[in-house]
Amino acid sequence: MFLSLSKLFAHEVYVLTPDAIDADKHSGNVHLLDALSSSHNLRIFIIASLLIGGLLGLALLLKSRTPFQKAGKFIDRAGMVAPDIIRIAFGASLISSAMHSSLFGPELPLSSLPAEAILRPLLFITGVMLIAGLATKLFAFLALGIWFIAFASQGWYILTYANYLGEAIATILLPVQLISLDNLLKKFKLLPKKLGNYHPEMAMPVARILFGFSLLYTAVSIKILQPVLTLDTVNKFDLTRVFPFDPLFVVLGAALSEILIATLYMLGLLQRVTSVIFLVFMIVSVMFFKESVWPHYLLIAFGIGIFLHPPDKLALDHYLFPYRTKKTPVK
Repeated sequence: MFLSLSKLFAHEVYVLTPDAIDADKHSGNVHLLDALSSSHNLRIFIIASLLIGGLLGLALLLKSRTPFQKAGKFIDRAGMVAPDIIRIAFGASLISSAMHSSLFGPELPLSSLPAEAILRPLLFITGVMLIAGLATKLFAFLALGIWFIAFASQGWYILTYANYLGEAIATILLPVQLISLDNLLKKFKLLPKKLGNYHPEMAMPVARILFGFSLLYTAVSIKILQPVLTLDTVNKFDLTRVFPFDPLFVVLGAALSEILIATLYMLGLLQRVTSVIFLVFMIVSVMFFKESVWPHYLLIAFGIGIFLHPPDKLALDHYLFPYRTKKTPVK
């Protein structure tokens, strides 16, 4: 189960052909829990679960120790640029969507959405302005509108990209960000003093929770409810050569691992450990499956941003390890 993490974040819809996806979706003869029908797989599952539980316990213990708390304080200093990193990646993702004529990922062509002729330039302009940090709130509202247009057109599948929704809301909630033209204009007093900062302390919690939810929704809707898609990916890339387990057991391990990481993000527990694991296996997965990088810009940026940012006030880390001083910016 642990080793199957490298399959964790390879979106099946990115590496399978449309015909294969359509055929797999109509195949309902695969049940994920059948992976535990053999005593051998069940034994490996129990051992792996105990091992992962022990490692999480060890991480909690180490996080409470002084050296790790000092390291946390040091990393906190970079927290002020975390929202900028995520915002810039958000803008780059929208520009890439326009350039590839697909929204958020290659499986959502703009031609399947209403007002394609308007949507493409709107995505490009919004992305440029978000990267520049100019009229950020206005274009964050536009990005929010684009997400809801996609949701109205494509239905519940768009919850796979709830991280885009979270970042749009977070950008609206945040004050003028550090690395932005808005900040430069503010210094020259060319912007109003009040730009409508609506509860900026909620920006990171919203972004973090919806990011975790997007991972959770994908794990449940694809790997749990339609495991044949992931099973097809395992067989297509012959992953059992790397992971000497039953293919369905590899799918089960990937599903549970993704659910665990998503849950830790949503709870705000062991955020930095989780982010390191997430980023390592995200990069390994993209390289191994030779996927397009652009659909992963925002995912990678979220991993980096959450790693750098101090635990927000809705994160369990903030209350379990209250070592920060009053001067530390916790949002």
